Amino acid sequence: MLFGIIAIVVVLTVILTAVFKVHPFSSLLFSAFPVSIGSGMPLLEVVESVNDGYGSIMKSIVIVAGTIIGVILEKSLLHRCLLRLPLVYMQRIH
Repeated sequence: MLFGIIAIVVVLTVILTAVFKVHPFSSLLFSAFPVSIGSGMPLLEVVESVNDGYGSIMKSIVIVAGTIIGVILEKSLLHRCLLRLPLVYMQRIH
């Protein structure tokens, strides 16, 4: 039973990252919950376990959020617009 849940979650993770372009960290985080619940862990321990596991890796949600925002900016090419904004503002002043 647990092997089947893990196989489904692995396929789900691949689909989330490859097809829907979800950030890999987010898809792994979402996938951790069904595996933990499927293994028979109580719900309170699931949250603690996921928090301890990912918390020890990342240490701060600020690092994770910054990384995700950076990747989004890079993929959307919005960073080019943000870099040009001060130049446009300076040209309007003069």
